[in-house]
Amino acid sequence: MDALQLSNLTKRFGDLTAVDRLTLAIPRGELFGLVGSDGAGKTTTLRLLTGVLDPTDGEATVLGCPCRDLEPVHSRIGYMSQRFGLYPDLTVLENIRFHADIFDVPKASWTERAERLLAMSGLTPFVKRRAGALSGGMKQKLGLCCALIHTPEVLFLDEPTNGVDPVSRRDFWRILDTLLAEGVTIVVATAYLDEAGRCHRVGLMHHGRLLVCDTPQNLKRLAAPELHDPSLEDLFIRMLGEGTATAVTRRTPPDLRSAATAVSLDRLTRRFGDFVAVNRVSLQVPKGEIFGFLGPNGAGKSTTIRMLCGILAPSDGSGTVAGFDIGREPERIKAHIGYMSQRFSLYEELTVEENISFYGGIYRLPSNELAARADWVIEMAGLAERRRSRAGELSAGWRQRLALGCALLHRPPIIFLDEPTAGVDPLNRRRFWQLIQQLAAEGVTVFVTTHYMDEAEYCDRLALIYRGELVAVGTPRTLKEQRAADGVLPSLEQVFIELIEEYDRQGGAA
Repeated sequence: MDALQLSNLTKRFGDLTAVDRLTLAIPRGELFGLVGSDGAGKTTTLRLLTGVLDPTDGEATVLGCPCRDLEPVHSRIGYMSQRFGLYPDLTVLENIRFHADIFDVPKASWTERAERLLAMSGLTPFVKRRAGALSGGMKQKLGLCCALIHTPEVLFLDEPTNGVDPVSRRDFWRILDTLLAEGVTIVVATAYLDEAGRCHRVGLMHHGRLLVCDTPQNLKRLAAPELHDPSLEDLFIRMLGEGTATAVTRRTPPDLRSAATAVSLDRLTRRFGDFVAVNRVSLQVPKGEIFGFLGPNGAGKSTTIRMLCGILAPSDGSGTVAGFDIGREPERIKAHIGYMSQRFSLYEELTVEENISFYGGIYRLPSNELAARADWVIEMAGLAERRRSRAGELSAGWRQRLALGCALLHRPPIIFLDEPTAGVDPLNRRRFWQLIQQLAAEGVTVFVTTHYMDEAEYCDRLALIYRGELVAVGTPRTLKEQRAADGVLPSLEQVFIELIEEYDRQGGAA
């Protein structure tokens, strides 16, 4: 018997058809990947299959039970949503115990399983740490442990590694490989197409419909038969690009020897009590450079950016941004930068135009200048037809471009982007990075963090920070050439993981 059977499954919200006549069968023990554009219907599909939503039309069964009433098989299903319900004031172990109690798992069973899950996820040393104090990657792994504490037969994961660094993603997938070996059926929605390539089969959704469904190998051949080694991203771009140019056009980076300095750090340090979050970091970033700042969750990236933006005072060391001292002139820095945080504060109940107007007021732009800049933002973000749409109605890709536009309203010479495309589909990520290239070509300095290694390739230079220390700095190609073996360049992800493992073996930066 198939683990899941879907027949013309449909979900409408008013005039919007979020899932459109979806028909699919997933056998037991399969790892099935669901990919698609922002707003394609992936999350709605998972909510239908887990009984969170009732279908408008059609049917679906999980373990032979209709999705409209999954109570008989509730204990045999695991579901990790995008906003999994961890309790920040409970410790790691207390969160696991809470979810074990929900599923009536006997203490003898859940304690033994918890030990195994904590060991696989690398969370054993942190069992007494509050969930709210964990890094993003740790929170995702704890969420998976909680979803697995009752040993489900079918596991649903909605973008479980969104915003998670490559090391944590590797640990996460090791756990999934163990589950597959135990016969668990897994359905995962993901924005990472390298992850989708690990699935037995992949379904591509767009506007609620399943466009194609096959093995990754067959889909790659379908994507670009003329290419020697096509990728799933080639398929995604070809099918969803709708004839638009999708390759990111690179501009010539600035000359490091002659360009003026935009950001300068000298042994910058930040401590929180006895904890050193950033340890003696020194950097020089020239005007007009796209500078990538990489590192695992909790490495010190966001703390560094908050100091550079004048939000957080350094404990030691010094630095300048746009010529202003980060310790003595934080307010002047704020007037000369744009900042887009991981959770940029768009107001979901306000329209596109109203959000732009609100941020124009924050930056004290005169009304005539604001009107011109608002038009520029709407054109830059491709939101002309959505200018009166509420921000909460926009897909992730549209929201990110609107957020970028709001951060650029006052024409700052330097912009800080903290994981700006987390959870955004590959097509919209490429469009976003084309905007970044255009801004840099106009002389804007871009300081950006990302967990997508394909995005890191678009940067002029990269710095890797780990445990608060600077581990490596260089162009993407230079970093790969330094770790090449037999003339074969490793991927940036391999470089990232090798540098971190080397740091741990040596007990610090070389």
